[in-house]
Amino acid sequence: MSSSDGQSWLSQLVCATAALGGVACAAVFARRAQRVSKARGHLQALLNASAGTDARIVITGASSGIGQEMAQQLLRHPSVTLLLGCRDKKRTEAVFRKLKDRTKVHRLDLLDPDSVQAFADEVHLFLREGQPGLRMLVNNAGVMRPPASGKGDATWQTNFLGPFLLTELLARLRSKEQPEPVRVVQVSSRLEKWSQLNAELLEGIGRGEVGDHAYADSKRALMLWTSTRAQSLAFKGGLYCHCSTPGMVDTELGRYSVSPWLWPLTKPLRMLLLRSPAEGALAAVAGGLLPQATTRFGRYMDGEVQLEDLVLSRMGRLTPGEKALATDLVKWASKATALEQRADGYDR
Repeated sequence: MSSSDGQSWLSQLVCATAALGGVACAAVFARRAQRVSKARGHLQALLNASAGTDARIVITGASSGIGQEMAQQLLRHPSVTLLLGCRDKKRTEAVFRKLKDRTKVHRLDLLDPDSVQAFADEVHLFLREGQPGLRMLVNNAGVMRPPASGKGDATWQTNFLGPFLLTELLARLRSKEQPEPVRVVQVSSRLEKWSQLNAELLEGIGRGEVGDHAYADSKRALMLWTSTRAQSLAFKGGLYCHCSTPGMVDTELGRYSVSPWLWPLTKPLRMLLLRSPAEGALAAVAGGLLPQATTRFGRYMDGEVQLEDLVLSRMGRLTPGEKALATDLVKWASKATALEQRADGYDR
């Protein structure tokens, strides 16, 4: 074989490889587009069955990721009005400027308990206004390994203490009324199974000693709180609380887990292996749209699939350690957020 024949053969091999790679990429993009379309269509079907005349939905953390996707898809339904709680109000208003007539944006800094309380007041007024229809709160905002904030641990504040205070205060505001039931979805994570949360760790968090599994611990805390408080929140405040997992989703959540220069390079792999934001949004919110969401409480859902009855599994006789930890957790969170002092004003 001459050198020219060898070069020709090598050139043909490179071209064939590139072509196969292009076909493979096209197939991946096509499959992803099909999954996105299917997820969005199914979310609309669930919403059509539950929205009613005037659907009012509150979402935290809707300026990016699955929160933004969720909000945009919910707004496709003509009866939906949203109240969005976000730290960057201007950015969120810009994202939803084309639908501003059905979107209210309120500043919410989950690192600031005063901001959370002000938002709880706003949520209460928003949900009790309007015509009959769906009423739902989605505690979606979450962070993983964020930079230091100077306001305490941002992971625990955003993932657990903020949603805890918001939901508990809303229940107090609603306790003297008989409004329509509100579906509450706490967006958790399957990573909670890696949690090492215990009573000693709770004491250390107040001193800034959050350990190496803050994300998993805070998500487990969200589920323990739901398991022990779901019944009372439903009967006294009309809040039917559930947890959900969006699965592993291709969003910016993990951007602080790797070097800044490496993160953009992971995009192709994330697109290939992870759920799209549309699929994550569906998995996160679908359980709250089901008819049974206001006839039961304390369920852990992945889309429409129940993974766990949190009340039975974590508060039962077979898990006394979980029940004791959940009790300690609620006491700790109530003290950390000054819940009782803040709620006193509602009782007068």
